[in-house]
Amino acid sequence: MKYRNLLLAGAVALAATSAQAREVRLCLFPHSATRGVDTAVARAVFSRMALSYHVVDLGHALGDGALAQPALARLLASRCDLFAGIPTAAGARPSGAVVATQPYAAFDFVEFALPGAASGGAVAVAYRTPAQLIAAESKVPDFDVENTPDAVIRAVAERRVPHGIAWAPSLLAYQRAHPGVHFTQQATHSRFSTWQLRFVGAAREKALVGRISHTIGALRRSGELQRLTAPAAAQGTADRAPGGAAPQRTAFHPRPGWGFVRVAATPTAQFAAAQVGPGRKVYAAECARCHGDKLEGRTAPALVGPGFAPSSNSTMTVGGIFQYVTTNMPADKPGQLKAAQYVDVMAFLLHANGYAPSGKAMTADAAGNDTTAFDSFVK
Repeated sequence: MKYRNLLLAGAVALAATSAQAREVRLCLFPHSATRGVDTAVARAVFSRMALSYHVVDLGHALGDGALAQPALARLLASRCDLFAGIPTAAGARPSGAVVATQPYAAFDFVEFALPGAASGGAVAVAYRTPAQLIAAESKVPDFDVENTPDAVIRAVAERRVPHGIAWAPSLLAYQRAHPGVHFTQQATHSRFSTWQLRFVGAAREKALVGRISHTIGALRRSGELQRLTAPAAAQGTADRAPGGAAPQRTAFHPRPGWGFVRVAATPTAQFAAAQVGPGRKVYAAECARCHGDKLEGRTAPALVGPGFAPSSNSTMTVGGIFQYVTTNMPADKPGQLKAAQYVDVMAFLLHANGYAPSGKAMTADAAGNDTTAFDSFVK
């Protein structure tokens, strides 16, 4: 029995030694505005755990920087044991095939302007990002929709738009790259305003993720975490591009809440079948010349299919789209249709993107406050 106990103790010690010898593969967004924070926290966490790691060079694996669940799952299955710097909405919890640590930092989307900017006017937001959702939820009267978050910041910096909504670390990174630019900022008040950063791993890394969560808690209690994640530390560490150009920053395209993917076998939405026909007629008269007879897009974007609202990577809500349409459309007479016409067009858009009517007629109030994710189920 004594000999057996010695063998057991040896096996446990060998397993512990093997675990300590493992070098963790850590992925980060290559050009993120929070890469400095992500790197510093990772260094402190792994040092305290006495665990070796190396940062994986992702190169161009992330394309434009957006990271939906399928891409994250592929990276965690092949190139990464953990991914740092994953943003989640405040209070959201992971589910499914990924596990996540407790948050180690939180940064807000803020409304910003150059000093002395007029109080009114358009507000610039990036298309299909939390900024657009915040503006829609806050009922901002006049959107200026830009293609990327960086384009939003440039639009304000170049005084083409008086105000914008952007993620605070991106603003800080821009100001560091342009020392002569200083933005004033004020808080936004939306459930999409605050985003927390976490380490995320595949389910097989549950034990490691638990250890990291415990270590983050210890760093927070000691005050070291607060020092590492202070606003002054929120800067990218990406090298400058050849020729001294400012470093590229990763576009921030998280989905509302944790849910990267929403699945609905038979999606329904709050509208009545009787609203679809009238909506189709209004669309043909007021919208088709720009968006196409079949919503395929002409001089304006398509309004159907994965290019509009992909079912696995959409950031839009029914209410957000409705608020935008009633404020900005038709382009030649924005906001000038009757409320019933806008409601019918919204019902037609839902129908065209694969939703079945719930049977309850849509109203303007209900549509404007509908926080249901808008996904297109049409290939």
